[in-house]
Amino acid sequence: MAAHRYFSHRVLPVTTLAVVLSATLPGCGGGSDGAPPNRAAETPPPAPPPLPPRELTWSGKVDMKYWSPGRVKAYKAALQQKAPPTLAILRIPRLDLEVPVHDGTTDTVLDIAAGRIEGTALPGTPGNVGIAAHRDGFFRVLGELKEGDALVLDTPVATEQYRIAWIRVTTPDDVSVIQPTSEPAVTLVGCFPFYYRGAAPKRYIVRAVPAAGGSPPGAGRSSR
Repeated sequence: MAAHRYFSHRVLPVTTLAVVLSATLPGCGGGSDGAPPNRAAETPPPAPPPLPPRELTWSGKVDMKYWSPGRVKAYKAALQQKAPPTLAILRIPRLDLEVPVHDGTTDTVLDIAAGRIEGTALPGTPGNVGIAAHRDGFFRVLGELKEGDALVLDTPVATEQYRIAWIRVTTPDDVSVIQPTSEPAVTLVGCFPFYYRGAAPKRYIVRAVPAAGGSPPGAGRSSR
């Protein structure tokens, strides 16, 4: 993969992505003459304590038979450095793909794993989670992906089940594919063509949506 970010040699423009909105709910109350109010009935039960994040582990097995020699060399060199924190584990069972997802799309991240594209949703939260990786490394097998294939995103919150909804080839300046979505989604981004010599001119985009019957991202913890 010639470029180390979604756009060649530059950081994704976060200003074009999600804008966080916040809102407050006004409290209301009042008094009445006569009998005092039933405070026990008015007071909601305390919220349960948040669940501690799950430990994310993966097999560590990497099939490099389709990788470029330069990508293999960079990966082995990156193993000598301390790995960044893991946000999620991405799995595509039919392709035997398993790769940790770290934050960001720097060389340090993409030499050893896949990276969450800056400004997209965090794994385990609602929204569009953008994930990038090198076309001559982990994401080279995406060329064999088909619509309907299963995609699993293991996050600190839950194991989320997705299916591939569509696949397309687009240009590096097409930021629409990683814009926020009203529904949960995972968007995989890699350079294209996979075996192109030099800086690949296009982008290979895979969109996954929640599988039927699966719990939506951010809904709570599920069994592994």
